[in-house]
Amino acid sequence: GSRTDSRPNSRPTSKEGTGNRPASRGATGGRRPLGGAARGTTPEVGGGAFAMCGSMVVSRSAHSGTEGRWAEGPQNSIVPVKEWTSVKHGREVQNRCSSGRVIDLSDRNIFCMSILGEKAVLGSGDHGLAEINIRSGQKVRTLYSKTHGHTEWVTTVSHCPDGRIVSGAMDSKVCLWNASGVHCDNLTGHMGGISRVRVDERGKLAISSSYDRTLSVWDLRGKRMMCSCTGHNAPVLDFVWFEQFVASGDRSGLVKLWDTNHATNIGTLKGHKGHITAMCAVPDPSGGSQLVLTGAQDGCLRIWDLRQKLNTLTLQAHPGGAVNDIGITARREVPLCVTTGADGRVLVLEPRSNFRVVHELGPMLTDDFFYSLLVLDQVAFLGVGRGNVLCLDLQTGDIKYTLSGGENAIRCLGACASSLVAAGDDGNAVIFDF
Repeated sequence: GSRTDSRPNSRPTSKEGTGNRPASRGATGGRRPLGGAARGTTPEVGGGAFAMCGSMVVSRSAHSGTEGRWAEGPQNSIVPVKEWTSVKHGREVQNRCSSGRVIDLSDRNIFCMSILGEKAVLGSGDHGLAEINIRSGQKVRTLYSKTHGHTEWVTTVSHCPDGRIVSGAMDSKVCLWNASGVHCDNLTGHMGGISRVRVDERGKLAISSSYDRTLSVWDLRGKRMMCSCTGHNAPVLDFVWFEQFVASGDRSGLVKLWDTNHATNIGTLKGHKGHITAMCAVPDPSGGSQLVLTGAQDGCLRIWDLRQKLNTLTLQAHPGGAVNDIGITARREVPLCVTTGADGRVLVLEPRSNFRVVHELGPMLTDDFFYSLLVLDQVAFLGVGRGNVLCLDLQTGDIKYTLSGGENAIRCLGACASSLVAAGDDGNAVIFDF
């Protein structure tokens, strides 16, 4: 029931905005400092929240994946078969699950998820978001009503440290939801669908990227747009927030560099061919370097030094297919980077050794497509197209076990201190307890 993109050598995606914007809007913030930049660390920011390189991490809480039991497998990997009838994609279907704890959340695809402590919020194609308590396995609230919320597919979501939620959708709106109840404030200004929202670690600011070729900076206290960053000539697909810089990638393959203190474009990073498909910031507690990794349809992994505005290294990581995802460990003494590609391969790289390949898996690792990636400290989880979740041991490079998360694509993965949450085209959240 999911819509796919007809582009060759790229990941099947959800519905995309048209980006039919006649002209870009100039920045309205002048030289106003944005503030809120972090120092490249990965601190806890309260309530189990986790931040890296200055912005909230949506895929994990502060203590997820820190113990060896994650490599051993969940306690509920096999459970008595559960069957139930529900409406999915407009028709009544019989559901069946034999692993994990299942919460039936939507009759449409689930596209995005954010984790804060023991809570997860998931956005879907039914125009709403569902917040669940991971420990109890219960839905807490639905973020949608006749007067509040989105009117199109919800494509991106992030928690604030205080429990508020920022979501973006194909209706061009960014919604700021209260920590409880179903009230939200509409943050308007974009003219195309929202591709990504990120919140700074203090919960004061949010940045959104859009198919209208702009990025917007939002004051979450004043609930207003501070400025709009223009300069892209193609839809902005993703961005990373790194200390005083933001690097954004677009559909033409360009990466733009922005000074967050003044909301100005300070550079254009060229080299990729085809869409930018993945981006990741490399944390450096010493502050000695500021590196951003980008992947594109050309299968290349490029490493950029933001201080020098240079492409310091290019790897032919996934020849013949797009780079699907890039993830990095946060608490390992020697950090590791993981990439997945449309060529069916998975690479584990060591950034401190010039990104040498530590482990290489595939291309016969799966006969399906990698839709999602979650990198913890000892293991990485890979979500594939037929509902399976693979656990990769980062130390040995072995697949430790395979979990059944449904029958269709696993589009999002997240982890709290003791559980893994998988969701996707089945419209269900499946919780595995460790």
